[in-house]
Amino acid sequence: MIAVKQVEIPRTASDKSDSRQVSVVEALKLESETLKDLDHPHIVQYLGFEETPTFLSIFLEYVPGGSIASCLRKHGRFDEEVTKSFTGQILEGLEYLHSKGILHRDLKADNILVETSGICKISDFGISKRTEDINVIGAYTSMQGTVFWMAPEVINSQKKGYNSKIDIWSVGCVVFEMWTGQRPWSGQEAMAVLLHLYNTKQAPPVPNEVTLSPLAHDFRQQCFAMDPDERPTAAELRQHRYLELQPGWSFNGFK
Repeated sequence: MIAVKQVEIPRTASDKSDSRQVSVVEALKLESETLKDLDHPHIVQYLGFEETPTFLSIFLEYVPGGSIASCLRKHGRFDEEVTKSFTGQILEGLEYLHSKGILHRDLKADNILVETSGICKISDFGISKRTEDINVIGAYTSMQGTVFWMAPEVINSQKKGYNSKIDIWSVGCVVFEMWTGQRPWSGQEAMAVLLHLYNTKQAPPVPNEVTLSPLAHDFRQQCFAMDPDERPTAAELRQHRYLELQPGWSFNGFK
């Protein structure tokens, strides 16, 4: 079994002038370019690319089990050890991406696939960005990503741009999803969240019914540091004591 991601190539004059259709094709080409050089157990594996007069296709490994988001919808919020295990794996994949000079820019539970054995793989590189040095604040100031998972400096990027630390904020949002079983800023409109992030730079609030341990609270604070320079790198965050699994623990389903 393999997975195929496919888009139709605009052929008529009106389709070719439709910027949305053109950008979808461009995104798939970019995704192919990004993925073809990557090889890591926590990144979805690229298998090939085909362009015909009608379609553009990327061939990827098939990951049975769905995304973290679909598992949350099915099973509700995750047990603590599952959350820790998945977070550690996501950070491992992210550390590898950043070492290759790639910013993902759209990390969310929908874009992390889960094998039935509990192995996580980062997917969906349609708006990722390759850069010479991921630590340098880039000249790219385009507001890319999905608002509810977006770091404040992406929204206010006209000032000075952003760097790889935007992915750390998004990791915080994915962990938030696993803790709570809902998306960040649940119940709020995108525009209201944009304004809130722009004005206050505050992280999504934890619902009252969710109690975080002191270590989990510290992990959350580090991901959501207002100043990107104060957020740890993926490599540093992987060492956080919150992520230490119980001795002998192994994944055997969600409940």
